[in-house]
Amino acid sequence: MLMFHLNLVTHIREVAKSVNSRLMDLITRDDDIKERSDREGETRSKGKSSKEGLVVNLNETGKEELASSQLPTETTGLAISSMVTVFKQYIIHREMGTKIAVLEWMKHLLEKTPKLIFQHMDDIFPELLKTVCDQTDEVVLFDLELLSMIVQSEAGPVDVSNSPPRPGKPQQNGPEAAEHGMNIYFTQCMNNLMETFANKPDLLKHKGSFIIRQLCLFLNAEHIYRSLSEILLESHELRFATEMVQILNQILLTSSELFELRNQLKDLATERSASLFCCLYKTWCHSPVATVSLCLLSQCHQHASLLISKFGNLEVTVDFLIEIDKLVQLLESPIFTYLRLQLLEADQNPYLVKSLYGILMLLPQSKTFEILHKRLACVPNLPSVPTKDSKNSPKGDKRPHVKSINWTELSDHFDVIQVKHFKLKRMRQRAMEERKKNLGLNTR
Repeated sequence: MLMFHLNLVTHIREVAKSVNSRLMDLITRDDDIKERSDREGETRSKGKSSKEGLVVNLNETGKEELASSQLPTETTGLAISSMVTVFKQYIIHREMGTKIAVLEWMKHLLEKTPKLIFQHMDDIFPELLKTVCDQTDEVVLFDLELLSMIVQSEAGPVDVSNSPPRPGKPQQNGPEAAEHGMNIYFTQCMNNLMETFANKPDLLKHKGSFIIRQLCLFLNAEHIYRSLSEILLESHELRFATEMVQILNQILLTSSELFELRNQLKDLATERSASLFCCLYKTWCHSPVATVSLCLLSQCHQHASLLISKFGNLEVTVDFLIEIDKLVQLLESPIFTYLRLQLLEADQNPYLVKSLYGILMLLPQSKTFEILHKRLACVPNLPSVPTKDSKNSPKGDKRPHVKSINWTELSDHFDVIQVKHFKLKRMRQRAMEERKKNLGLNTR
C-alpha cells in the first residue's frame, strides 16, 4: 500500500512537471506588449486570439466582453495579474520546490514577455527582495539570478535623473547605471540589500558574503561596489558601515569573482578606475586597516605609509589588532604576489617598505609579527626609510590618473571619519556609565 502511494505521488509529480513545461511552451515572445500592439488592429478585426479563446473556455463563460473588461491590459489572454497573485502567494511557501517553481515561471515570463511582466514589477520586485532572506542557498541563488536579470532588462524604466558630477569628471547625460545597462530597479535593489543587512545581522554574518559575491558574478562588480560604497557613505549607522566595509574589503581581496576589479584598482590606469578608488576610499575610511589594504592593493604606497603613521592617534583595540593580523595574512596570499615582488626593487619602492615596517611596529610580538619580520628580512639592499625632511626624498607616483587624485582631501576625509567614530564611542561609554550609575553599580 505504501509502495503504491509512493508510486502515485511520483506519477503525479511527473505529470505536473510535464503540464508545467507545456504551459510554459504556450508563452512566446509574440505575447509581449510590442508585438501585441503591432497586431492590435488585426486582433480587433478577428474578435479574439487563440489564447483569448483559451481564457474564455477555462472560465466557461462564453462572455467575451466580460472577460475583456476584467483584464483590460491583457487583451492577449495572458492573465498576468492573476499569475502575479499566485506568485506572491506561493513565493513564501515553505517547500523549496514550490519556491523554485515560482522563480522559474517569473524567469520564463521575463525572458518571453519582459514588457508585459514589467507592468506588474512593482508588485513582484518587493517579494523577490524578501526572498533573498530565504534559508536555502538554492532559492537565494535563483532569486539573485532573477533579480540580476530584472535590473539589467532593457524593458525596465531607465533612470533619467542625472547623478551629481564627480570632482574632475564632466557631467554626463545619464547615470552610470544606464551606461552599464541597469534600470531604476538596480538602485532599489542595492538600497534594499543594505537595509536588509542592517536589520538582519545574522543574514549578513552567514550569507552576506555569498550574496554579494553572486551579485558580482551576475552583474558588473565595479558598479555594485560603487553603488554599495555610495550608500554606505551616507549611512549614519557607523558600526554597521564598519562591519560592511570589512566584509566588502575581504571579498574584494579574496574572491575570484572580483579578479578584474582588483586588476582595475591595482593599475589605476584609467580615469574611471581612479574615480572608483576615490569612491571606495571615502567609504573604506570606516575601517582604517581596510583603507590601508585598499591603498596597498592600488600601489599607493606613499599614502598607505601616511595613514599608518596616523594609527598612533587611534585607539588600538583587540578588533583593530585582529584586522592588522588579517592584513598580514593577506599580504602573504597570492593576491599580493606582485607587491612582494616589488620588494626586490626596494630602492624603487621605499614607501612600500616603510608601510610594511609601520605595520610591523603596530603588531605585538606574535606569530604574525614573526611572519612579517621574516618577509622584510628577505628584502635585498634595504633602503633607508624616507622621511618628510629627506633631501633625496623619492618621487611620487608616476601614474597620470593617480597624480590627479586630491590626496589631501582624502586624508582629511579619513580624519573626519575617525573623529566621528571616536565621538560615537565616547557617547556610548558615557551612556553605559550613566546606566550603571542609575543602577547603583560601581563605575570605577
